[in-house]
Amino acid sequence: MKNQWGRLKFGLVSITVFLALVFLIVLLLWSEGAFTSREAVWETLENAIIVLMGEYPDKPQTITGQVLQLLLLLFGTFAFGAIVGRISSFFVTRALLQEKALKHFNDHIIICNWNEKAPAVLHQLLEANKGHPRDIVIISASGVEDRREFEDRNDVHFVQADPTHHATLEKLQASQAKAVILLADEETEGPDEKNALIALAIKHLEQTPGRQKDIHVVGELVKSDRHRHLKEAGVDEVISARDYSSGIIAQSAVFRNMSVVYQQLLTYSDDSNEFYFIEPGKYPSYLQGKTFAELSQWVSDYRASNGDNPLLLIGVKQGNGRILLNPKQSQFEHLSADDALIVMAFRNVEQIG
Repeated sequence: MKNQWGRLKFGLVSITVFLALVFLIVLLLWSEGAFTSREAVWETLENAIIVLMGEYPDKPQTITGQVLQLLLLLFGTFAFGAIVGRISSFFVTRALLQEKALKHFNDHIIICNWNEKAPAVLHQLLEANKGHPRDIVIISASGVEDRREFEDRNDVHFVQADPTHHATLEKLQASQAKAVILLADEETEGPDEKNALIALAIKHLEQTPGRQKDIHVVGELVKSDRHRHLKEAGVDEVISARDYSSGIIAQSAVFRNMSVVYQQLLTYSDDSNEFYFIEPGKYPSYLQGKTFAELSQWVSDYRASNGDNPLLLIGVKQGNGRILLNPKQSQFEHLSADDALIVMAFRNVEQIG
């Protein structure tokens, strides 16, 4: 009923506006005495059309005609403004409807902001999730131009919104996400400051009653002196590409082709190795209490029966989050119940034993 009344109201307004336009043009023709010849009528109509388009042709001969021409100019300005507004409203409404059509997300990955690294990050995430597909949601305040190659995928979702707003993150179920990646927004003057605001908004969601969850946040750092700011804002892992690249450059200078080693470890593919965590409860409980040498021997024996995806023990992640790679005997005594194994493998290893 409400929609029918809206359509009827719009029809009545349109008819009224059209009749008012016709009335003004007829008055202009009468005031200029254009009805005396066909040429005069056409010339006056031509001038009226030009006025409606926003231009101002030769002035009419009479004062009444000049006033009517000014009214036509104002009428054309408001009419075209209304048309443009109507068209804009249509596209905005369409965009909102598309956003409303987004499904409810859970255990997804959210990427906030978009830059030149974003396509490569997205490709790596999709490759890593091949065995266990999960939704990836990209939130960007500005439109993403190079999204065409991902538009046909049903597991990649682009949302144009401000990721610093609590409502945006809450609408996209950030509290249920597996991880949130904060890329540097290179279009802003302070990308690190913006990421700090997003991190604060995410941590606010963790404190919402009924939604307490440790949301894992990974943030890209641009300026090294902002590292502490991001950590204090709630970013769990601060990544500085500049710091990593300097280390790789130095090691590659000392050891030839060392960059190829890092490239393989940092690239998800079926033909390269990556690092994986095997969390507590995903390996046999009798491994608890064993030394690193004993763990290495056990993994080596396990590797012999799993040649399709061979494992190599690299280190241990302790319950407090401390990472020990190939630890010395003085650094690591034995495996505790809350320790995770760090292994290198071709594919993700969720459980062994």
